[in-house]
Amino acid sequence: MDSDEGKLFIGGIAWDTSEETLTEYFTQYGQVTQAVIMREKPTGRPRGFGFVVFSEPSVLDRVLQDRHTIDGRTLLKFHFNYMGGGKKGFIKGRTANFL
Repeated sequence: MDSDEGKLFIGGIAWDTSEETLTEYFTQYGQVTQAVIMREKPTGRPRGFGFVVFSEPSVLDRVLQDRHTIDGRTLLKFHFNYMGGGKKGFIKGRTANFL
């Protein structure tokens, strides 16, 4: 994950969601080159957020416009900005009960 181009921050990921599940889900928007769920170093437990990297950064616009539900958690668009010439998108997750 050296390049931020095409990288999407995903928050509110369910504890049982795997990197494979993220990859499978987001492939509907384009080729996913990497999906990572951040984990606690001492325990290896998921921290509830991660990153998805697309080979084509232009798909971020489409991804950020849609609502996403993965493993019972609805991920909502939270923030989108341009930094360093590359697009960065942030999706913050909430459970369906908060909608």
